[in-house]
Amino acid sequence: VRQGTLDDYVYLEHGAHYAIGALAVILLITIQHEISELITGTVGVFLIAASFLSSVRRNKRLAAEGGAGPDDKKAKVPSGV
Repeated sequence: VRQGTLDDYVYLEHGAHYAIGALAVILLITIQHEISELITGTVGVFLIAASFLSSVRRNKRLAAEGGAGPDDKKAKVPSGV
């Protein structure tokens, strides 16, 4: 956080929140049904990996459009952290 990683990968924080929400839903489902730990872990990893890859694609697209990459202050969206 101190190095500005969340500012460089703007969708990463959202992906973490989605993963927490999905894990909460899975937890509620496990009250009635057995769900494998493999599925639970895979869902969280998939959501965070997808948000990371989306951030990388966004940074590449911005760099190709006009040089506004992750190091450019104008391209950053502050994470609020």
